[in-house]
Amino acid sequence: MYETYKGEVIQRVKMDLDGSKDTPIQEFYNDATILVTGGTGFLGKVLIEKIMRTCPKFSRMYLIIRPKKGKDSLQRLKEIFDDQLFTKVDPSALQKISIISGDCSKPMLGLCSEDQDLLQKQVSVVFHVAATVRFDEPLPIAVAINIAATRDLMTLAKGMRKLKAFIHTSTAYSNCHLKKIEETFYNSPIPYSKLITLTECLDHAQLEQLTPILLRDVPNTYVFTKAVAEDLVLKHSKGIPVAVVRPSIIIATEKEPIPGWVDNLYGPSGVVVASTTGIMRTVNVDGNVIADVVPVDMVSNAIIASAWHLDTMKNKDSTEPPPIFNCVSSVQNPITWYTFFSLCYKYWPHTIFAIWYPFLSINSSRTRHRLLSFIWHYLPALVIDSIAQLVGKQPNLVKVSNKVEKICSLLSYFSTRQWDFRDDNLQSMWQSLSSEDQELFWFNIKSLDWEKYFYNYMRGARQYLLKDDLSSIPAAKTRVQRLYWLHCFVIMCLLFLFLNTMWYWFGGLLVSYTQDMRYHLTSSPTDTYADKINNAF
Repeated sequence: MYETYKGEVIQRVKMDLDGSKDTPIQEFYNDATILVTGGTGFLGKVLIEKIMRTCPKFSRMYLIIRPKKGKDSLQRLKEIFDDQLFTKVDPSALQKISIISGDCSKPMLGLCSEDQDLLQKQVSVVFHVAATVRFDEPLPIAVAINIAATRDLMTLAKGMRKLKAFIHTSTAYSNCHLKKIEETFYNSPIPYSKLITLTECLDHAQLEQLTPILLRDVPNTYVFTKAVAEDLVLKHSKGIPVAVVRPSIIIATEKEPIPGWVDNLYGPSGVVVASTTGIMRTVNVDGNVIADVVPVDMVSNAIIASAWHLDTMKNKDSTEPPPIFNCVSSVQNPITWYTFFSLCYKYWPHTIFAIWYPFLSINSSRTRHRLLSFIWHYLPALVIDSIAQLVGKQPNLVKVSNKVEKICSLLSYFSTRQWDFRDDNLQSMWQSLSSEDQELFWFNIKSLDWEKYFYNYMRGARQYLLKDDLSSIPAAKTRVQRLYWLHCFVIMCLLFLFLNTMWYWFGGLLVSYTQDMRYHLTSSPTDTYADKINNAF
């Protein structure tokens, strides 16, 4: 078994607290003024924490945060820094954080002219991480956040006098209609200006009808708008030191600052939690396909290193397109989806919130998955909701069942297909790092121990997603054991009911057939009608 990390995270390199020389990447961020969009998201939080903890000599960090659900930007920032993720950060670094109220869904990111002037005078590094990652986001919203905001931020960046690096975070699946994806720009499915104009001129109903036509062989609005945004970055890159980082499926931290930390149920993490609590029992996944997942702290480290690397390339030919870094695991350290879920169940520590004995059926056939989903998800939910209504309680499980099926359908495109990625640029950047920076900003996926990783990942999912402390593991094991025997009892009852039903429908036919055969075998052409009756009985 692997020991969980306790107290301070064991760092591979000591910080510059004893007067030792900073590493090249740390020197790059010394006195830098940094702008981060998407700082309230999963990746954004880890990125901010890493910079604050390992590059504490930065001058200032501006975070564009929008008010949400009745909370202003300051309240949302306080919630971020109250998270356990930031417990290792030096409190003095918090004094260097400034909020700028904005909204990436609005023109010029909702920034007032004074804030725009301030950023253009001071900012030297931009991390554009903001995006709507909902696969089923309506096209106008996806375009506004993923494309128009990128255009407006790059326009703002053209006036940043001290700018050294602009890092645009995309996705490895932005060109998922291709089988081979290299670290290069591809043709956009539609010019970004035309798409923005369409969403501004057409009403919601018209856009809803137009969306499937625009998407064609692209699975959702997220990857579609990310592909268009990459083309926008290329066309606006003149005069801006810009690079694109394309992570694949981002999951929990590998090591920093807390092993296994995760704060959202998007993607595989949601499937893992739903299946291990007994809510989800079937997934539409091809077990032999590679699961291209990457820990979020490795992606954060690659993003931080890419800004430094871009600055070292400032003398390169200006006619070359911006560099792209595919941050994927399938090239250097691949695992299949079967291995992914096997390791999840191997190291899942059980939870007191389990509602049924956990098991998961992996089905590459969508038809079989839908049939099992109807039997294992919808029918039990319908029965339990009906009982709930009879006793005067609010029915809820059918709604949950439908949501689970929706998650499965959105993920199935990526879990039943395989892509041939290339990561030469990422590996070249890794090799260019000093040994000290390789330790401090580690993103070498090849050396990742998946067994150790999943041990921490499952405990992190239990602690940070289900809010179930590890101290309750003994009670959880007892609960799951009881659920196992209940599961076996229900299976036996259903089997008995099935056999009884089969006998009811087919047993009578068998008896009738036997009697009919007996009648034919015992009767002869010379028998009288009375003899035939007697022979039949």
